[in-house]
Amino acid sequence: MTAGSERGLRPVRETSDQDISLYGLLTPLVRRWKLVVGTALVVAVVAAVILLLQRPMYTGRASFTPEAATGSGAGSGLGALVGVASELGLGVSTGSVSPEFFVKLASSTELLRSTLEAGFANPGGGAGRPLLEILEVPGSSPEERLQNGVILLRKRIGASADKPTGIVTLDVEMGTPRLAADVANHLVKLLNQFNLERRQSQSREQRRFTGERMAEAERDLRTAERAELAFLQRNRDYSSSPLLTFEAGRLARDVQVKQELYLTLSKAHTEARIAEVRDTPVLTVVDSAMAPIRRSSPHRTVGVIIAGLIGGMLGMGLAYLASARERPREPRADYLEFREALETARRGVGRQ
Repeated sequence: MTAGSERGLRPVRETSDQDISLYGLLTPLVRRWKLVVGTALVVAVVAAVILLLQRPMYTGRASFTPEAATGSGAGSGLGALVGVASELGLGVSTGSVSPEFFVKLASSTELLRSTLEAGFANPGGGAGRPLLEILEVPGSSPEERLQNGVILLRKRIGASADKPTGIVTLDVEMGTPRLAADVANHLVKLLNQFNLERRQSQSREQRRFTGERMAEAERDLRTAERAELAFLQRNRDYSSSPLLTFEAGRLARDVQVKQELYLTLSKAHTEARIAEVRDTPVLTVVDSAMAPIRRSSPHRTVGVIIAGLIGGMLGMGLAYLASARERPREPRADYLEFREALETARRGVGRQ
Protein backbone atom coordinates (compact mmCIF):
# COMPACT_ATOMS: atom_id res chain seq x y z
CA MET A 1 0.00 0.00 0.00
CA THR A 2 2.88 2.33 0.77
CA ALA A 3 4.51 1.58 -2.56
CA GLY A 4 1.22 2.21 -4.36
CA SER A 5 0.77 5.47 -2.53
CA GLU A 6 4.25 6.53 -3.50
CA ARG A 7 3.58 5.66 -7.13
CA GLY A 8 0.33 7.67 -6.98
CA LEU A 9 2.06 10.70 -5.47
CA ARG A 10 4.90 10.87 -7.98
CA PRO A 11 2.99 12.76 -10.74
CA VAL A 12 1.80 15.30 -8.18
CA ARG A 13 5.35 15.83 -6.96
CA GLU A 14 6.68 16.25 -10.49
CA THR A 15 3.95 18.77 -11.33
CA SER A 16 4.70 20.69 -8.15
CA ASP A 17 8.40 20.80 -9.03
CA GLN A 18 7.61 22.08 -12.49
CA ASP A 19 5.30 24.77 -11.08
CA ILE A 20 7.87 25.86 -8.56
CA SER A 21 10.62 25.92 -11.23
CA LEU A 22 8.64 28.62 -13.09
CA TYR A 23 9.73 30.97 -10.36
CA GLY A 24 13.24 30.42 -11.67
CA LEU A 25 12.21 32.23 -14.86
CA LEU A 26 10.82 35.22 -12.98
CA THR A 27 13.52 35.48 -10.33
CA PRO A 28 16.20 37.01 -12.64
CA LEU A 29 13.73 39.63 -13.83
CA VAL A 30 12.67 40.57 -10.31
CA ARG A 31 16.21 40.63 -8.94
CA ARG A 32 17.45 42.73 -11.87
CA TRP A 33 14.37 44.81 -12.57
CA LYS A 34 16.45 47.96 -12.58
CA LEU A 35 18.54 46.53 -15.42
CA VAL A 36 15.43 45.68 -17.46
CA VAL A 37 13.75 49.05 -16.88
CA GLY A 38 16.99 50.97 -17.33
CA THR A 39 17.80 49.28 -20.64
CA ALA A 40 14.31 50.01 -21.95
CA LEU A 41 14.60 53.68 -20.94
CA VAL A 42 18.06 54.07 -22.46
CA VAL A 43 17.02 52.56 -25.79
CA ALA A 44 13.83 54.67 -25.83
CA VAL A 45 15.78 57.88 -25.11
CA VAL A 46 18.35 57.10 -27.82
CA ALA A 47 15.55 56.41 -30.31
CA ALA A 48 13.81 59.65 -29.32
CA VAL A 49 16.99 61.67 -29.91
CA ILE A 50 17.55 60.04 -33.30
CA LEU A 51 13.94 60.64 -34.35
CA LEU A 52 14.11 64.27 -33.23
CA LEU A 53 17.23 64.82 -35.31
CA GLN A 54 15.60 63.37 -38.42
CA ARG A 55 14.21 65.88 -40.89
CA PRO A 56 10.40 65.81 -41.07
CA MET A 57 8.95 64.68 -44.39
CA TYR A 58 5.60 65.57 -45.95
CA THR A 59 3.59 63.60 -48.52
CA GLY A 60 1.70 65.26 -51.35
CA ARG A 61 -1.06 63.07 -52.80
CA ALA A 62 -2.79 63.41 -56.17
CA SER A 63 -5.23 61.04 -57.83
CA PHE A 64 -6.46 60.74 -61.40
CA THR A 65 -8.14 58.30 -63.73
CA PRO A 66 -7.21 57.57 -67.36
CA GLU A 67 -9.68 58.29 -70.10
CA ALA A 68 -11.58 55.12 -70.90
CA ALA A 69 -11.81 53.90 -74.46
CA THR A 70 -15.25 54.65 -75.91
CA GLY A 71 -17.21 53.11 -78.70
CA SER A 72 -17.46 56.32 -80.72
CA GLY A 73 -15.03 58.56 -82.50
CA ALA A 74 -11.66 57.34 -83.61
CA GLY A 75 -11.96 54.34 -81.34
CA SER A 76 -14.96 52.95 -83.23
CA GLY A 77 -13.34 53.45 -86.62
CA LEU A 78 -10.19 51.80 -85.38
CA GLY A 79 -12.16 48.91 -83.95
CA ALA A 80 -13.68 48.27 -87.35
CA LEU A 81 -10.19 48.05 -88.84
CA VAL A 82 -8.74 45.56 -86.38
CA GLY A 83 -9.99 42.57 -88.35
CA VAL A 84 -8.83 44.06 -91.65
CA ALA A 85 -5.38 44.87 -90.26
CA SER A 86 -5.05 41.36 -88.83
CA GLU A 87 -5.82 39.84 -92.22
CA LEU A 88 -3.15 42.04 -93.79
CA GLY A 89 -0.61 41.06 -91.17
CA LEU A 90 -0.49 44.51 -89.60
CA GLY A 91 -0.97 45.30 -85.93
CA VAL A 92 -3.29 48.08 -84.85
CA SER A 93 -3.68 49.02 -81.18
CA THR A 94 -6.97 50.13 -79.72
CA GLY A 95 -5.32 52.81 -77.59
CA SER A 96 -6.64 51.37 -74.34
CA VAL A 97 -4.29 52.02 -71.40
CA SER A 98 -4.71 50.30 -68.04
CA PRO A 99 -4.16 52.17 -64.74
CA GLU A 100 -1.18 49.89 -64.01
CA PHE A 101 0.52 51.44 -67.02
CA PHE A 102 0.59 54.82 -65.29
CA VAL A 103 1.80 53.23 -62.05
CA LYS A 104 4.89 51.98 -63.90
CA LEU A 105 5.24 55.15 -65.93
CA ALA A 106 5.31 57.35 -62.80
CA SER A 107 8.69 55.89 -61.81
CA SER A 108 10.20 55.76 -65.30
CA THR A 109 13.65 57.25 -65.79
CA GLU A 110 12.67 59.76 -68.48
CA LEU A 111 9.79 61.11 -66.42
CA LEU A 112 11.95 61.46 -63.31
CA ARG A 113 14.75 63.17 -65.23
CA SER A 114 12.29 65.70 -66.62
CA THR A 115 10.97 66.34 -63.11
CA LEU A 116 14.47 66.83 -61.68
CA GLU A 117 15.28 69.38 -64.39
CA ALA A 118 12.01 71.28 -63.91
CA GLY A 119 11.95 74.42 -61.77
CA PHE A 120 10.08 74.59 -58.46
CA ALA A 121 9.60 77.24 -55.80
CA ASN A 122 12.58 77.34 -53.48
CA PRO A 123 11.58 76.19 -49.94
CA GLY A 124 13.90 78.80 -48.51
CA GLY A 125 12.38 81.58 -50.57
CA GLY A 126 13.65 83.38 -53.61
CA ALA A 127 13.47 82.44 -57.28
CA GLY A 128 12.61 78.94 -58.37
CA ARG A 129 15.34 76.38 -58.87
CA PRO A 130 15.55 72.94 -60.50
CA LEU A 131 14.46 70.14 -58.22
CA LEU A 132 17.92 68.61 -58.59
CA GLU A 133 19.42 71.63 -56.83
CA ILE A 134 16.71 71.84 -54.20
CA LEU A 135 17.33 68.22 -53.18
CA GLU A 136 21.11 68.90 -53.16
CA VAL A 137 21.89 65.68 -54.98
CA PRO A 138 25.64 64.95 -54.92
CA GLY A 139 27.68 64.00 -57.96
CA SER A 140 30.95 64.76 -59.70
CA SER A 141 29.27 65.55 -63.02
CA PRO A 142 25.84 66.72 -64.19
CA GLU A 143 24.99 63.27 -65.58
CA GLU A 144 26.02 61.55 -62.34
CA ARG A 145 23.90 64.01 -60.36
CA LEU A 146 20.93 63.26 -62.59
CA GLN A 147 21.36 59.50 -62.17
CA ASN A 148 21.68 59.85 -58.40
CA GLY A 149 18.66 62.15 -58.40
CA VAL A 150 16.59 59.57 -60.28
CA ILE A 151 17.44 56.96 -57.65
CA LEU A 152 16.56 59.35 -54.81
CA LEU A 153 13.33 60.57 -56.41
CA ARG A 154 12.18 57.04 -57.23
CA LYS A 155 12.41 56.17 -53.53
CA ARG A 156 10.21 59.15 -52.64
CA ILE A 157 7.48 58.39 -55.17
CA GLY A 158 4.77 55.82 -54.68
CA ALA A 159 1.94 55.01 -57.08
CA SER A 160 -0.93 52.56 -56.78
CA ALA A 161 -4.02 51.74 -58.83
CA ASP A 162 -7.46 50.78 -57.62
CA LYS A 163 -8.70 48.14 -60.07
CA PRO A 164 -12.46 48.44 -59.36
CA THR A 165 -12.53 52.22 -59.97
CA GLY A 166 -9.46 52.64 -62.19
CA ILE A 167 -8.21 55.53 -60.03
CA VAL A 168 -4.43 55.97 -59.80
CA THR A 169 -3.04 57.51 -56.59
CA LEU A 170 0.35 59.23 -56.68
CA ASP A 171 2.28 60.02 -53.47
CA VAL A 172 5.39 62.22 -53.36
CA GLU A 173 7.44 62.69 -50.18
CA MET A 174 9.45 65.89 -49.81
CA GLY A 175 10.98 68.02 -47.06
CA THR A 176 8.37 70.80 -47.25
CA PRO A 177 4.58 70.62 -47.74
CA ARG A 178 4.48 72.96 -50.73
CA LEU A 179 7.29 71.17 -52.56
CA ALA A 180 5.61 67.80 -52.05
CA ALA A 181 2.35 69.09 -53.55
CA ASP A 182 4.08 70.88 -56.45
CA VAL A 183 6.10 67.83 -57.46
CA ALA A 184 3.04 65.56 -57.29
CA ASN A 185 1.00 67.92 -59.50
CA HIS A 186 3.92 68.28 -61.90
CA LEU A 187 4.17 64.51 -62.28
CA VAL A 188 0.46 64.29 -63.09
CA LYS A 189 0.96 67.02 -65.70
CA LEU A 190 3.85 65.08 -67.27
CA LEU A 191 1.81 61.88 -67.29
CA ASN A 192 -1.02 63.66 -69.07
CA GLN A 193 1.37 65.22 -71.56
CA PHE A 194 3.03 61.88 -72.27
CA ASN A 195 -0.30 60.16 -72.80
CA LEU A 196 -1.55 62.98 -75.02
CA GLU A 197 1.57 62.81 -77.20
CA ARG A 198 1.22 59.06 -77.29
CA ARG A 199 -2.37 59.32 -78.47
CA GLN A 200 -1.40 61.87 -81.12
CA SER A 201 1.50 59.72 -82.30
CA GLN A 202 -0.77 56.70 -82.46
CA SER A 203 -3.36 58.70 -84.41
CA ARG A 204 -0.62 59.79 -86.80
CA GLU A 205 0.28 56.16 -87.46
CA GLN A 206 -3.39 55.30 -87.88
CA ARG A 207 -3.82 58.14 -90.39
CA ARG A 208 -0.85 56.90 -92.38
CA PHE A 209 -2.10 53.31 -92.31
CA THR A 210 -5.69 54.18 -93.22
CA GLY A 211 -4.52 56.58 -95.93
CA GLU A 212 -2.45 53.91 -97.64
CA ARG A 213 -5.17 51.29 -97.35
CA MET A 214 -7.85 53.74 -98.48
CA ALA A 215 -5.91 54.45 -101.70
CA GLU A 216 -5.57 50.72 -102.37
CA ALA A 217 -9.25 50.13 -101.56
CA GLU A 218 -10.25 52.91 -103.95
CA ARG A 219 -8.23 51.36 -106.77
CA ASP A 220 -9.74 47.94 -106.06
CA LEU A 221 -13.23 49.46 -106.01
CA ARG A 222 -12.71 51.21 -109.32
CA THR A 223 -11.41 47.99 -110.88
CA ALA A 224 -14.44 46.04 -109.62
CA GLU A 225 -16.81 48.74 -110.91
CA ARG A 226 -15.19 48.71 -114.36
CA ALA A 227 -15.47 44.93 -114.47
CA GLU A 228 -19.19 45.10 -113.61
CA LEU A 229 -19.76 47.86 -116.16
CA ALA A 230 -18.01 45.90 -118.91
CA PHE A 231 -20.12 42.84 -118.12
CA LEU A 232 -23.35 44.83 -118.29
CA GLN A 233 -22.31 46.39 -121.59
CA ARG A 234 -21.62 42.95 -123.09
CA ASN A 235 -24.73 41.33 -121.68
CA ARG A 236 -27.65 43.75 -121.72
CA ASP A 237 -30.19 40.94 -121.22
CA TYR A 238 -28.59 38.37 -118.91
CA SER A 239 -31.67 37.44 -116.87
CA SER A 240 -32.60 34.63 -119.25
CA SER A 241 -29.27 32.87 -118.71
CA PRO A 242 -28.59 31.30 -115.24
CA LEU A 243 -24.84 31.41 -115.80
CA LEU A 244 -24.85 35.10 -116.69
CA THR A 245 -27.17 35.84 -113.77
CA PHE A 246 -24.74 34.16 -111.39
CA GLU A 247 -21.81 36.10 -112.83
CA ALA A 248 -23.72 39.38 -112.53
CA GLY A 249 -24.48 38.67 -108.86
CA ARG A 250 -20.83 37.81 -108.14
CA LEU A 251 -19.62 41.05 -109.71
CA ALA A 252 -22.24 43.07 -107.79
CA ARG A 253 -21.20 41.46 -104.47
CA ASP A 254 -17.54 42.18 -105.21
CA VAL A 255 -18.34 45.84 -105.81
CA GLN A 256 -20.40 46.01 -102.61
CA VAL A 257 -17.66 44.46 -100.45
CA LYS A 258 -14.98 46.77 -101.85
CA GLN A 259 -17.28 49.75 -101.45
CA GLU A 260 -17.93 48.96 -97.76
CA LEU A 261 -14.21 48.55 -97.15
CA TYR A 262 -13.49 51.86 -98.83
CA LEU A 263 -16.16 53.68 -96.80
CA THR A 264 -14.86 52.18 -93.53
CA LEU A 265 -11.29 53.20 -94.32
CA SER A 266 -12.39 56.66 -95.40
CA LYS A 267 -14.27 57.20 -92.14
CA ALA A 268 -11.37 55.90 -90.02
CA HIS A 269 -8.92 58.08 -91.95
CA THR A 270 -10.99 61.18 -91.24
CA GLU A 271 -11.30 60.31 -87.53
CA ALA A 272 -7.55 59.68 -87.27
CA ARG A 273 -6.82 63.08 -88.80
CA ILE A 274 -9.09 64.72 -86.22
CA ALA A 275 -7.55 62.77 -83.32
CA GLU A 276 -4.05 63.67 -84.48
CA VAL A 277 -4.59 67.36 -83.75
CA ARG A 278 -6.79 66.89 -80.69
CA ASP A 279 -5.20 68.43 -77.57
CA THR A 280 -7.87 67.68 -74.95
CA PRO A 281 -6.58 66.15 -71.67
CA VAL A 282 -6.71 62.36 -71.54
CA LEU A 283 -6.39 62.16 -67.73
CA THR A 284 -9.19 63.18 -65.41
CA VAL A 285 -7.74 64.61 -62.19
CA VAL A 286 -9.81 63.41 -59.25
CA ASP A 287 -7.85 65.25 -56.53
CA SER A 288 -5.01 67.71 -57.03
CA ALA A 289 -2.20 67.56 -54.52
CA MET A 290 -2.56 70.04 -51.65
CA ALA A 291 0.18 71.09 -49.24
CA PRO A 292 -0.16 68.64 -46.32
CA ILE A 293 -0.59 70.02 -42.83
CA ARG A 294 0.87 67.10 -40.89
CA ARG A 295 4.16 65.39 -41.56
CA SER A 296 4.15 61.81 -42.81
CA SER A 297 7.42 60.79 -41.16
CA PRO A 298 9.11 60.19 -38.83
CA HIS A 299 6.49 58.72 -36.47
CA ARG A 300 8.19 59.72 -33.24
CA THR A 301 5.67 58.43 -30.68
CA VAL A 302 5.32 55.03 -32.29
CA GLY A 303 9.08 54.82 -32.78
CA VAL A 304 9.80 55.56 -29.10
CA ILE A 305 7.24 52.96 -27.95
CA ILE A 306 8.68 50.29 -30.22
CA ALA A 307 12.21 51.17 -29.12
CA GLY A 308 11.14 50.91 -25.48
CA LEU A 309 9.70 47.43 -26.07
CA ILE A 310 12.83 46.32 -27.84
CA GLY A 311 14.94 47.76 -25.02
CA GLY A 312 12.81 45.90 -22.47
CA MET A 313 13.35 42.60 -24.29
CA LEU A 314 17.07 43.37 -24.49
CA GLY A 315 17.15 44.05 -20.73
CA MET A 316 15.35 40.76 -20.06
CA GLY A 317 17.94 38.97 -22.15
CA LEU A 318 20.75 40.59 -20.17
CA ALA A 319 19.06 39.62 -16.93
CA TYR A 320 18.79 35.98 -17.98
CA LEU A 321 22.37 36.04 -19.25
CA ALA A 322 23.64 37.29 -15.91
CA SER A 323 21.56 34.70 -14.07
CA ALA A 324 22.83 31.88 -16.29
CA ARG A 325 26.38 32.45 -15.03
CA GLU A 326 25.32 31.52 -11.50
CA ARG A 327 25.25 27.88 -10.35
CA PRO A 328 21.96 26.06 -10.94
CA ARG A 329 19.53 25.76 -8.01
CA GLU A 330 16.81 23.36 -6.99
CA PRO A 331 13.22 24.29 -7.87
CA ARG A 332 12.37 24.88 -4.19
CA ALA A 333 15.35 27.19 -3.86
CA ASP A 334 14.16 29.13 -6.90
CA TYR A 335 10.78 29.67 -5.24
CA LEU A 336 12.34 30.92 -2.01
CA GLU A 337 14.77 33.15 -3.88
CA PHE A 338 11.86 34.56 -5.93
CA ARG A 339 9.97 35.52 -2.76
CA GLU A 340 13.07 37.11 -1.31
CA ALA A 341 13.82 39.04 -4.52
CA LEU A 342 10.20 40.18 -4.79
CA GLU A 343 10.23 41.49 -1.23
CA THR A 344 13.53 43.28 -1.84
CA ALA A 345 12.13 44.88 -5.00
CA ARG A 346 9.04 46.06 -3.11
CA ARG A 347 11.16 47.69 -0.42
CA GLY A 348 13.33 49.32 -3.07
CA VAL A 349 10.34 50.75 -4.92
CA GLY A 350 8.82 51.94 -1.62
CA ARG A 351 11.94 53.87 -0.71
CA GLN A 352 12.02 55.53 -4.12
